[in-house]
Parts: sequence; C-alpha cells; structure tokens
Amino acid sequence: MKKRKLIYFISFFISILSILIFSFTYYRVYYPINYKSYIEKYSKEYNLKPELVASVINVESGFNKNAKSNKGAIGLMQILPSTAKYISELLKEDFTVNQLYNPEVNIKYGCFYLNYLNKKFKNQETTLCAYNAGENTVYLWLKNKTISQDGISLGSIPYKTTESYVKKIIRGVKFYINRV
Repeated sequence: MKKRKLIYFISFFISILSILIFSFTYYRVYYPINYKSYIEKYSKEYNLKPELVASVINVESGFNKNAKSNKGAIGLMQILPSTAKYISELLKEDFTVNQLYNPEVNIKYGCFYLNYLNKKFKNQETTLCAYNAGENTVYLWLKNKTISQDGISLGSIPYKTTESYVKKIIRGVKFYINRV
C-alpha cells in the first residue's frame, strides 16, 4: 500500500513539474521579451502599458529587429517609412529609413504612433485596428452605422486579418503583464 502511494505521489510530482516546464517553455517561445529597457522607457514616455507594446512587437515582428513586411513596414513595430517620416517631422528629428532597423528608434516611433492613434480614437481596440489597417480605413469604418453604432468603437472589424491581429495582441498582453 505504501509503495502504491509513493508511486502516485511521484507521478503527481512529475506531472506538476512537466506542466511547469511546459508553461515556462511556452511563454519563452511564443511570448519572448527583448529590448525591455526601450519598451519601459517609451511606454512611460508615451503613456502606454508596456505589456501592450511588448505584445504589439511580438505580433508585428516576433522581436526581429530586421523584419520587413511585403508592404514595406520595417523593424520591431513594423513601421512604414512614410509613417516614420511623418513621425520624425512631428518630433522635429532627422530621419533615414535605415533608422527603423534600430530597436530604440523603432520602439520610440511605434510608441509615439500608438499614443498618437490612441488620442484620436480613444479606444484600445480601435487604436490597434488603425495601427494595423490604417487611420483612414478606421475612420471609414467608424462612419458606417453597420460597423460602429457610436462612431467610437467597432461592433465588428471588417478585415479578418485586422480582427485576428487585434485578438492576438489582446491575448498577448495577458502573457506580458509583470514581465515588462
């Protein structure tokens, strides 16, 4: 009888240990975290939650500073050169496209832009839609009564890719809380 209890205890212990190892590995593989100091610095500067910024980076580039999309978006936060040029003008900074590969510049510009969109849309989901689908596209959605009842929030997201994008970021935020 004691031997059976010991086997159950060892099996239980191994199961718990396996779950903990799997969870730890899962977080590290699917929700990596790099550039914490820049995320913390620019999240604070631009009044954003650092876990949101980390989740955006993860979804946009998987923390690959050299990422480039087929639409020409560059770096960690996948910023279009035209958007970066506009941001640099608002910040009164000199800018070259290659700077988007610099993690600090990319995170700074991405945080600035998220804050800029958040001030315009005043709703996190709508802000994320604008970051992904474009500001003008979201303005059109907000004017459409079948998509937005109040002109502020979206009842539905017309682009499936944008809808999936927003869900991934919101889900990711939960995994980055207390890690950034």
